[in-house]
Parts: sequence; structure tokens; C-alpha cells
Amino acid sequence: MRKILFLLCYIAAVAMPAWTQPSGTLRTIAANAKKGFEWDYLLYVPDSLDKSRSVPILFTMNDSGIFDTVSALEQATRERFGRGNEDYIAYETGVPMVLPLILRSEGKIDSHDLNRAAFLIEEGPLKRLDEQVIAMLKDARKQLKKEGIRTDKKFLVAGFSSAGAFGWKLALLQPKEILAVAVGGEMYPALPAETLEGEKLLFPVGVYDMKAITGKKFDLKAWRKIPILLTNGSYDYNDPLNALYGQEDGDLVLRVFGKGTLQNRWERARFLLGELAPNVQTYTYPKTEHEPVQQDMISFLKKHMKGEDFHPIVLTDTSDKPEWLPLQVSGLYWGKQTPLTQDREYLGDTDLMLEVPAASVPFWLRFVCVVDLLQGDKTVLEGLPVRGIFSEKDSSFLQIPVSPAQAGLLKGHSKPVFSVRSRIPEVLVIPEDLTFAVQ
Repeated sequence: MRKILFLLCYIAAVAMPAWTQPSGTLRTIAANAKKGFEWDYLLYVPDSLDKSRSVPILFTMNDSGIFDTVSALEQATRERFGRGNEDYIAYETGVPMVLPLILRSEGKIDSHDLNRAAFLIEEGPLKRLDEQVIAMLKDARKQLKKEGIRTDKKFLVAGFSSAGAFGWKLALLQPKEILAVAVGGEMYPALPAETLEGEKLLFPVGVYDMKAITGKKFDLKAWRKIPILLTNGSYDYNDPLNALYGQEDGDLVLRVFGKGTLQNRWERARFLLGELAPNVQTYTYPKTEHEPVQQDMISFLKKHMKGEDFHPIVLTDTSDKPEWLPLQVSGLYWGKQTPLTQDREYLGDTDLMLEVPAASVPFWLRFVCVVDLLQGDKTVLEGLPVRGIFSEKDSSFLQIPVSPAQAGLLKGHSKPVFSVRSRIPEVLVIPEDLTFAVQ
């Protein structure tokens, strides 16, 4: 079977409190269009909940993946519970949690990220998901009241990656409903501004057209009352730009956040938020990739769950993690020449394979690593992306498909020997004297 590898999470290596097995009750609440939500949701009540006092409900968007049916999504989501995922944050914070069972589709409409294409849907079950989520939370408050559990009027928000992006946007769209936010994995946070340096910041790059598409102008005053934590890792190159933005929206993102690397754009976002958002604490975890540092999210929510004014927290220092970037390419191979001992049936005769001395590499390399092929100083082929990853005991192989037409172009050279140039050398380093021959 083909192996798409995921880098093992480093959270256990970070200085953090002893992990507690989350426990509690988990039940499904059916969709109710009359109450304002057209999707089922899961309601989790942790055993750590103190029923003697009123507590806020925690919301996080479901990030379980893409499924054909709600029942399949529910099953996968339930399997995540008890393993230190979303329920861990709720358990350690001691609050109930709502997790929607909203289906996510492939393509430019991303309901879990709430990108522009998804937000502009005007009818059907995906219309105004931010309002549907608030309706779920208010329904959960009534469900819990029946059990003698008192809850606050405002809600906590947490999430990472797409769930982090949804949570960030939910606070912009529904600021009067939100008590505090702790999110991460969102490299392009929608800015709390209508314009910047002459650019009209259309949602979700900014809030310029929020009134036109929601009927309400962005409430900056209410939003600035929300304490928010936004974090990313210094090794995070999981770039959602091409997957989530159309050409026009993507061009706006690059004009606002810059055309450099993803990390450069994130630092630009941090700078802009530093000027626009006194209620937001941002942080870049050293040597950390696309992974949450949950104990900091928990600490931030605990600090602000009683309605306190914004106060930054001391965040986890991850600088003692081992260095693993950049990856050093140690071998280039053409097609079946690759010294791969397993899964060889998946190799193409015209694949270019790059060997790196690492037993596993992060899945996001398939989305961000792009190379050019050169002969001497002349570029022969441009913009070839990594499409697959194979593992061996001590090495990994990055698969770069080359089409028959491109292969023919390479073979047409009198001396078909080529070198490879990495477009992102801070992630993937390829020695200039390393070459491969096309046969």
C-alpha cells in the first residue's frame, strides 16, 4: 500500500503537564432547521465539569476530514474522543463543548475553513454557517439547562488548522457572542480592517464587504473586547493558499501578506495584527510544524473564561526540540533506478525521485515543495511539485511525476544529465553537484 506519511507530533517532547485521559458523556443532538441549524452536532460534557457554578460552552469546528455521509463523519469524530484531541481542551478547561457534524467537501468551497466561496453560499444547508453555529451553541445551553448545568451567555472558541481558521472568522462575524478565543494553524488571519495601504480587504482577507454580504457592519468595538490567542509553528509550511482561495482572492492575499515564503507572510500578519488588534496575542513556536500546543490554548481560555480583560500568557518554549529542517537531499533517481525496496509498483518510468535521510517526513511537503530542473545554468523544466512520499527504514523518497512530453524534452538533450533546484531551500536543500541521468 502506498504510504502517505505524517510527521509524528512533537507535543509529548515539549515541556508540558502530565496528560490526563479525558472522560465524560458524548451525545448527538439532531439538526433542527426551525432553531436555526441544519446539521447535527455533538455535545460533550466532561467529568471535570463543576456543576455548582455557571461555565461557558466551548465551540470548536470539526476537523475530522472529508466524508460522504454525516454518519461516517460522526463515527470518525467519535473515534477521536478520548485520544487527547478536541475533548482534551474541554476536559482540562472544565467546560461543555459543541462540535458540529458539518460535512466538508473537496474543492474551493471549504465549510470547515469558512473561506469566501463557502461563506457566499446563499441557500441550502451551508448557508451562513456562523449563524448556524451560534444557533447550535444556544440550543446546547438549553439542553444543558435541562440537566441542571448552568452556562454563560457568551462562548469560548478553540481550534487548530481549518478549525482555527473557522474560529478566528467566527469571532469577527459574531463578536458579541464570544468570550475568548484560542486558535492556531491559521497563517492568513482575516484582518479587522476594511482597507490597508489602498487595498480593499474583502472578506476573509479583511472586513471591507462584511455589511454587503451579512447585512451588518463589522463591530470593531465588540471584537476588541475578545481576548484572542493566535499561534503558529516556525516549521509550518502547510500553505492553504491554492486550496482555499480563487485567483482573485489569492492575489489579494499575496498583495496584503507578501509573496515570500509562508513563514514570511505569517510574520507580516503578526506585524499587522500588532498594529490593528491590541486584544490579540500572537506567537511563533520555534521548531514546531503544523501542530497545536494545547496546554497554551487551555491556559489562555482558563485565564479569560470569567470575562477578564485581555492579558497575555507565558507560552511554551519549544526551542529545545531537535532540528530536522531543512531536509537534505542525498540522492536523485530517474524512474525505476530508485533504490526503493517496497511499493515499487507505484513508481512511474518517468518519475523523478528525491531521497532524504529521514525515516518520515511531514505530509505537507506534498503541497509546498516545488523544484526546477536545470542543465548547467539553464532552466529546462519549471515548477514540478512533489506528489507522493514513500518510506524506508532510514530514508524517505519524494515522488515528482514527469509527464511523457516532459520526459521526451529531457531525453532530447545530447547529454541528458540534469540537476535540481529547490524553490523552498529552507525546507528542502538539494546540493548543486547532485545530478541524475535520463535514460
